[in-house]
This record gives sequence, structure tokens and C-alpha cells, in this order.
Amino acid sequence: MYFTPMACLFVVCLLAAGCKPGERRAEDRWNVLLVTFDTTRADRIGCYGNERVQTPALDGLAADGVRFARALSAVPITAPSHSTILTGRYPIAHGVRDNGLFVLADEQLTLAEILSAEGYATAAAVGAYPLTSRFGLSQGFEFFDDHLTGRFEDHLGRRAVPKERLFFDERRAAQVNEALLPWLSEHAGSDSDQPFFAWVHYFDPHQPFEPAPPYDQLYVDEPYDGEIAYADSRLGFLLKHLEALGELDRTLVIMTADHGEGLGDHNELTHAVLAYNSTLHVPLIVRPPAGSAPAGKVVDDWVGTVDIVPTVLELLGIDRPEGLQGRSLVPLWQPSSSAPASRRRYAENLSPRLTHGWGELRVLFDGPMKYIHGPRPELYDLEADPGELRDLADEHPQEMERMRSILEQFLSRHAVDGTSQVQTLDEEVRRRLESLGYLHTGSSAGETVSESLVDGGIPPRSRVGDINDLSAAKHLIFDGRFVDALHHTRKLIEGTPDTPLYLELHAVALAGSDRLEEAWAAVEHLSEKGTVSDDLMFRMAALGFERGDRGRAVESLSRHLETSPSAKGWWLYASLLKMLERPVEARAALDQAIEVDPSFAPARVDIAVDLARAGELDAAELELQRAIEDGPYYAKAFYNYGTLTLHAERCDEALDLFHRAVALAPRYVDAHLAVVATHLCLDDREQAETALAALERQAPESRAAETARGLLAEAVAEE
Repeated sequence: MYFTPMACLFVVCLLAAGCKPGERRAEDRWNVLLVTFDTTRADRIGCYGNERVQTPALDGLAADGVRFARALSAVPITAPSHSTILTGRYPIAHGVRDNGLFVLADEQLTLAEILSAEGYATAAAVGAYPLTSRFGLSQGFEFFDDHLTGRFEDHLGRRAVPKERLFFDERRAAQVNEALLPWLSEHAGSDSDQPFFAWVHYFDPHQPFEPAPPYDQLYVDEPYDGEIAYADSRLGFLLKHLEALGELDRTLVIMTADHGEGLGDHNELTHAVLAYNSTLHVPLIVRPPAGSAPAGKVVDDWVGTVDIVPTVLELLGIDRPEGLQGRSLVPLWQPSSSAPASRRRYAENLSPRLTHGWGELRVLFDGPMKYIHGPRPELYDLEADPGELRDLADEHPQEMERMRSILEQFLSRHAVDGTSQVQTLDEEVRRRLESLGYLHTGSSAGETVSESLVDGGIPPRSRVGDINDLSAAKHLIFDGRFVDALHHTRKLIEGTPDTPLYLELHAVALAGSDRLEEAWAAVEHLSEKGTVSDDLMFRMAALGFERGDRGRAVESLSRHLETSPSAKGWWLYASLLKMLERPVEARAALDQAIEVDPSFAPARVDIAVDLARAGELDAAELELQRAIEDGPYYAKAFYNYGTLTLHAERCDEALDLFHRAVALAPRYVDAHLAVVATHLCLDDREQAETALAALERQAPESRAAETARGLLAEAVAEE
């Protein structure tokens, strides 16, 4: 249990005095912590009946608060779903319908803006690219941390382009916490009378499934569950931090997910293609401070993430603004309440049309009945058939017509015409989205989504196999199994031979399989069509250079940069030029990288290295400080800054920097070696031996380990 007896006594006295939660004195107002897990099915959490996964933090919140057994997401896609969570409005009103193609408009009112106007300090830390500030989710947050790890760092310390993830840029839950904890410590605690609203987003359960140790071993057969268990452990850490600050007992905690994951249900391995409850049913737990709700209450009514904002506002005693489309859930856990349960819920998935040019899906829930409108309308009775395995469309045509009519009326009442306009994307965002599978093939910049029901198009369920092959190819490429990936990429391009992403993945698989000539031919084909992406060109240039085809690699990359300049491209070009011993041109390329993007930390680190080698140590230090500020999770920045401070005989400072590099990149063997060497410089042989053991666990046969053993042997010999 999270609550102290004193806290319970306080709430009992408060309720005995006749006060509602929102009628407290200003200094006693509740904090609010909103926690969203990405891609998390409710049935993969312990308190929802899954005994295979350990989720003590979530189970504890449910035991102390209210668990909603039937909560629904409004859309199985990250950005639009979070827009609903933060605005209390459906996508038909807030306007965000897919990742990347839409931005939450300034006129939309978020929970952060409402609470900020009520005197709350507001902060957020997010774990993935679709929620970064450029897409509008930062509205109302005075502190919004969206530094991610995937853009550029090479954890192995290599100087060429990093291993391509082919997934969203992300950071682990521990790093999300790390971004928020200093803010919490500053704005919370006994000395602060100002309440806070904090939102943390843990992206870990999203593909690829790579749980952090020890969860990778504990859940070796179920890595998806391991990701959820790991995220739960970091939530537990955050809750303990709030408890240590003395804030947990007066913090309202809400946990939910943006959507679930197919995991093979209805032949959907991932999400964002279909609209079944495998991707729409999400956890929802509301844990007010002690005594304000019956502990361990389970609500079986159908509810939605659209209800979160009105629920929070009622609990805080804040007037509900106009435009909210959800309802407060507080009456559902009050036994004396006679408030009728709302029967109808809405959900949608327009991504199949917007992203792939197929049909779109609109969903109406009316009590136990679920109607999916699309190219092939479907009808399910969720009480009798919770797995949605028996389509009743042909058996009950009158019910189908009734549900369609209600859906049309719902859209007519709640949709806000003109709010959903496909954004004009800059080239960087477009390239990144295309490389991640978020193609822009079915829509065009400036297009406004119609809120009328659309009957035509290719049924998404008939093409879900394409997405499964796409996902399989991406995973195999990520794991370095390029020959196996070719099986899936061939199927993709046989089905739709002109899809740029499929052609690109095929080229990557060919290159990784040492079929470079075929890969270059695919690249040239894409170049002729004007659709070759940065990521493909960078990979081909790095791989071609490594395999000895240096001239073509450098020339192709140079031509690509003429039409598609990018910081990452100029940085790679500089790396190749350095290996060709053309330092002046390499430095000019690094300057170009910084000109394109002053915050691109890898180029700034390489400039610092050049400056240090030229004896300009003060200038080098300034560059490294800026690199760490812009790339707080870029291990090479900390390693090189540590090297510089060690050279200046600031050994304690250097040791901290090397430790940070190791923490960010546990397989960064040069950083491990630096830790060993620095401990020896500090005459701490015992700690040096401990550091060597850590290095040997990572890479016992590496040159770094051999060097470290030699340094220790010399230290022993000198004693």
C-alpha cells in the first residue's frame, strides 16, 4: 500500500467535514500524475488477470484505486490516441487522425492548459517521436522533454552511420524518468505549495520488443510481456520517488495506454491497420489519494480514454470547459450515484487510407454491440463473443442498419468539420515517416478529412498480411538476418511493386546479404523515381565504403546531399572523407552538418575532436558541452568530454563522464576501458578491477579488455 496512516486520517477528517476533493484549500490541492504506456493490452497486466507477467506497480495502483475492466481507446495509433487522452475529445473533434500527418492545433484545449490556468506547474517527458513537440502535444506544459536516443548515436562507438532501427526514435522508460525527476524534485516536496501535473509516456512495449535486463531473460519467451514488466518497474521507481518527496499521498494517479497490440489476433501482428478490441481495449486505472475512492473497486461499464479529462476535472473540483466529449467516471465508483451509464462509444482507424491508400474504419459501440463501418462492414456482440470471432453482419441486417444510422448521427453531432487537415511536411519529417512505414501514399498535403461515412476502398483486413510481412522484414533486418528478410521483401514488392518503402526494405536486405550490385540497382531505380530515402542512401554509402567500393559510395552520397541535405548525411560524408585522408573537406562537411542542424550532437563532437587534436582545448570543451546539452543521451559526447577532462587531469570529473557513457551504452567498450584507466589514475585498483570485470562481461575478447588487463598488470607490478 502506498498510503501512510496520517494521510488516511487527513482524508477521513476532510470527508467528515463535508468537503469534496476539489474544495480543498489551495495548499492542499491534489497533484496529478498521468502515466501512459504505449502499445499495452489490458490482458497482459497482472491486475487484469494475467498471471504470467509481474506488474506490481500497476497492481498496487489498482488495489488502492479503481480499475476499469472495459476501457476503450479512440484510435489504435499513438499521436491521435494521446490527443484524445489530453483533450477529452474524439479525433473527429481534435483533428489528429494519424501519426506525423497531423498536428494538434493551438485552439485545442489540453488538460495541461486547463490545469496551468488553475495554478498548476506542468511537466511532461515522452518516449517516442510521434509525441514530440512538433506535433502539438506539448501545449500547456511549461517543461516538455522530448530528447530521444534513436536519431544518431552509435552505442558501439563506431564512426559510420548507426545500425538502422527502422522503428520510431525512442528512449527507455528509465530515461523518461531521468528527464522528469529533476523537475519533480524542484517543484515538489514539503516546501512547495503549488500542485503539479506531470505526464510520463513509456514507449517500451512498442515494437521492437527488446526488454532491458533482467527482463530480457525473465521473459525470454515473451519479450512483449517483458517490455510491460520493465515499464511497470520504472513506474514503481517513479512512485517511490514521489513518496520520498512526500507527494504521493496527495497525488491523483491515472494510468492508461494509447492502444493495444494485435499479437496475431485477426491475423494482425501489430496495430494501426484494423479496429478490433485487441488494439482498442486498454488498461485504465484511477487511484485518487487515500479514502477518496473504494480501494480495489472494479468497474465493468464500457468507458473510454476520452473520459480521462472530465474525470480529473471533477476530482479536482474544476469546472468542465465547453467542448469535452467524454464524461466523468466518478459516478461509476460511487455506490450512491444513480447516474446512467453511457452506452455509446466511438473509435476509428483512418490510417489504412491515409497511410496506405486502402479503406478507412469507423467504429460504434452501443452497449454490447460493436459495429465496424468500412469497405466490408462488420457486427459483433461483445458479451457473447468478446474475441470478435463471429461476424453477425449477414445474420442481422436490421441491426446493421440501426448501428450505421446511429453512427451517422454520432458523427453529425460530434464531428467538427475542417479540423483534420493533412499537414505540409518538411523533408526531414517526411523522410523519417516514410522510412518508418508511415507512407503518405493515400493522402496529400492540405487534404481535409471528410466526416461522412466512406463505403469504398480496399478492406484493410484483406491486406493485413502486407503489414505482417513489413513488420517481419523490419525485425529481421534489425536483427541482421538479411537473407531471411528477403523472403518477406520479395512478397511485398510482388504484391505492390511501386511502393517506395517495400522497394527500400528490399534494397536493404539485398545489401545486407552481400548482393551489393542488386542493391545499388534498386537504389538507382528509387533515385530515378525521386523516392530514395536518406536512410537507404546512408546505409548503402556506409556499407559500400566498408566493402571496398569507396568511389561509388562517396560519389553517390555527395550527389544525394546536393538535393537532400541533412545533418546526418553531412556527418557521414565527413566520416568517409576522413577515412580517405581528406581532412579539410571533412571539416567543411561537419560545418555543413551544423549549419543544417545546430543541435546535431555527433557532428559537434567530431568538430571538438578536431579542435582538441589541433591544441584548441578550450574551444573543444565548449563544443562538447553544447553536444551534451543537445544530445543528453549521446554516449560518445560524454566519452570524448571525459577524455578531454582526463587530459586536463580533472580525474574525478572524467570518471563521472565515463560512467555516464557506460550507463547510456553498456556495450561501449572504449568507455569501459576509460573507466578502468581513470580508476588507476586515481590509485583505486580495487575499483579498477571491478570496472574490468564489467568490461569482460560485455566483451571479454575485445582489444579494450586486453588493454585494460595490461594496465592492471602494470599497476600491480609497480606496487
